[in-house]
Amino acid sequence: MRKHEYVTLLLIAMLTACASEPENQAKSFDSELYDGRPVETFNADAAPLTEVEAIKRGDYALRQNNSDLALYEYIRSLEFPNSKYSDKTLYTIGRIHQSRGNFQLAERAYLLALENNPDNVKVLEQLGSNYSKQRKVDEGRSYFLRAINADQVRLSSRKSLNDDSSVTDIDALSSDNSSPALAYIGLGVLDDVKAQHDTAQALYAQALKIDPKSFKALMNMGYSYYMSGNYGDASRFTLAALEQDPNNDKALNNLALIHLAKGEAQRALNVFMRRMDPPEALNNVGYFLMLQGKPEEAIPYLQQAIDKKPSYYKLANENLERALAEVRAKAPLDQETSSQ
Repeated sequence: MRKHEYVTLLLIAMLTACASEPENQAKSFDSELYDGRPVETFNADAAPLTEVEAIKRGDYALRQNNSDLALYEYIRSLEFPNSKYSDKTLYTIGRIHQSRGNFQLAERAYLLALENNPDNVKVLEQLGSNYSKQRKVDEGRSYFLRAINADQVRLSSRKSLNDDSSVTDIDALSSDNSSPALAYIGLGVLDDVKAQHDTAQALYAQALKIDPKSFKALMNMGYSYYMSGNYGDASRFTLAALEQDPNNDKALNNLALIHLAKGEAQRALNVFMRRMDPPEALNNVGYFLMLQGKPEEAIPYLQQAIDKKPSYYKLANENLERALAEVRAKAPLDQETSSQ
């Protein structure tokens, strides 16, 4: 064969090989969202041929608790052109990073997910939760609202929610068991902080429509009623929450506060003693009675706490001194009032 004929055939073969490569072949691995062990340590399996194959590999690795490999496979799935599931995959990547405490990479993954799908309800809800926990209240509220409104679009509802929505507006929203219950709860908490208890309770009620056994919704509903002075409903919802998680410290604490507000100090003491020693329980009753403006009722409980553990319970002594000082400060006012 002549030399120029050989070169021509070689060029044809190379062009044919290039043309036969799959159009959807993935690009090289992008490590921007990866923080695991070196990828060279993974078994040298053949590269996935499709986005779905890469996702399935990631799912399998995650079920095997191999989160490094799962991240690697999920990230490879993003590199296929015209991918269909990028926003869902990025949400999963974000959740993996969040479970590891890498909130910076988690946030990056969530924001990239929204670039692919601005109406991904789960991503919007998660960002709302994360920003609220970071005390970025305005950002948290914004993402919670976006999650709920994106869900209304999903449900073909013409309703929407904004900062000025009323109880009636909230009650009119549509939901199903895939709706973002945590977004409703998160907005409810933010409204409770602003003493907007009626709208907060309407939001918790929506969350309970989605998940009637939601511990968070039940507990926050109970506390909202406590803050608004409705101790009957506060007790009912808090007890319902404790049916879901009988030993939850926060719910037990709330129940004790409700008993104290109802003038049931002994019942509050019994609740505290379910999870702490008698001196600590007695001190807690005294302390919360002081917070409720009842220092004279707090004194006997604080004295009992000291009597039971005088060498140790410094905190009860400090609280007793504070209670006595408050009683003394109130005494002149009481005398002045009675003389008028």
